[in-house]
Amino acid sequence: MLFLIKKMLIDKYLPAYHFNELHSIELNGFVSGIYQKMLQCDFRKSSIIKYLFRLRGMPKEVYSIEHLINMGFIKLDEEPGKEILFGRVTDSPMFNTCQSNVSSKEFIRKSDPTIIKAVINFKLHDKSNSQHIISTETRVWCGSKAMKSKFKYYWFFIKPFSQIIRKSMLKQMKQQILQPQHTNP
Repeated sequence: MLFLIKKMLIDKYLPAYHFNELHSIELNGFVSGIYQKMLQCDFRKSSIIKYLFRLRGMPKEVYSIEHLINMGFIKLDEEPGKEILFGRVTDSPMFNTCQSNVSSKEFIRKSDPTIIKAVINFKLHDKSNSQHIISTETRVWCGSKAMKSKFKYYWFFIKPFSQIIRKSMLKQMKQQILQPQHTNP
């Protein structure tokens, strides 16, 4: 028997990495338009996300996945209905600055020892008509041992908060996706 494994967009843009985190949540039920609802999920409804975004100095305008560009992320690619991918290139181990004029092709090619590349995806996987998994993965690649060493300290302090944010995002998505739609008579 032959199995065909389809790679995710994140594998195309950052197949090798030094740091990562992966989270997922399962949704059960017959729900239409899950992917679009995932993209439009309003994170402002979560006080923990709002608080941690503020604590990390993130712009107030980041209230959905599609608004990650307000944080300096570049929309690298999308497979509509399945996966969306954002990335950042920086020369700062603490992501204080970023290169927001990088094209998708340039992102793949960049391998300067003075940079760090980061990607974050949101992916919908349909196990069946009534079982779905939404996942998010963050990967970070460092251009040199020196950058990796510097980023390692930042990651040590930021990772726990990043994990809370990602898990909270997934919980918000699940709540908002499964929330019954009210229609006016």
